[in-house]
Amino acid sequence: MDRRLSILGPVVLSASAVLAQETGPPPVLSLAREEIRPGKGTPHSKSAAAFVAAIARANAPLNRIALVPISGDDNALVYLRAFGSFAEVETAYKQFEEAVAANVALKTELDRLDREEVDQHASQRTAYYTLRPDLSYHPRTAEQTGKARFMSVSTTRIKPGRVPDYVEYIKSLNAAREKAGIDVHTAVYQVATGAANGTFLSFVSMRTLSEIDEARQKADQSQKALDEALGGAEAVKQRRMLISDIVAEGFNTAYAMDPTLSRPPAQIVAADPDFWTPKPANVKAMAAKKETAKPKP
Repeated sequence: MDRRLSILGPVVLSASAVLAQETGPPPVLSLAREEIRPGKGTPHSKSAAAFVAAIARANAPLNRIALVPISGDDNALVYLRAFGSFAEVETAYKQFEEAVAANVALKTELDRLDREEVDQHASQRTAYYTLRPDLSYHPRTAEQTGKARFMSVSTTRIKPGRVPDYVEYIKSLNAAREKAGIDVHTAVYQVATGAANGTFLSFVSMRTLSEIDEARQKADQSQKALDEALGGAEAVKQRRMLISDIVAEGFNTAYAMDPTLSRPPAQIVAADPDFWTPKPANVKAMAAKKETAKPKP
């Protein structure tokens, strides 16, 4: 597959997308999932980093944030890309193709990387999601996301015909969260194309995984306050029965943000330049750390 049309493809953040990210999540999100063949993780990381370096040298119009799994499928990487609208998706691809066509050195390097990665991918898939502000709850700003190191992504698939019920369920949950003063921050997206109908994604960024420990320590207290805000034990019981009839499947995956495979937009970089634009020595150190962290067969 041509890299320029694959999940490593371009992102151009327009003024509207940038504004949306400054005040909240982008209106349209592309989530590209790469499944790497077993044993090909290290060469793929080198190829993906070389791709980012080539784009940066050419100053080509592309931005993305790379997520590497720390739970779930160890061979599945995710790239996030932000847009202000689907019209901007089309414009982004056209602008990137024009940039490649006008730069012989860039085209040559991308063609080389396409050949290099032929046996690295088991599959590549891209889906587009649209923001549901009515289902999100105090989502993080671009600055807060730029300072994060981890991302929790919860996937929920709704049974056919039950999306309206799910929407009302989450709206009432958020109202109860507000009443109880629950300290959570979620950005919720609904699939537009590329994944099963009725798929919702909920994103939570974290500066450290210790935030999970803190949430677990507060879980009983938070749940008690939330149950009271929802109307008490009987109401909560009815809600549990309701959601079991609405949801077909749900799971969570935790990721680490990888700056060596990313080329984030300026407002993300500005939040933590040392992390997002690491010096060559730091890049080597991060690569060595990732190798050491891999489980041994």
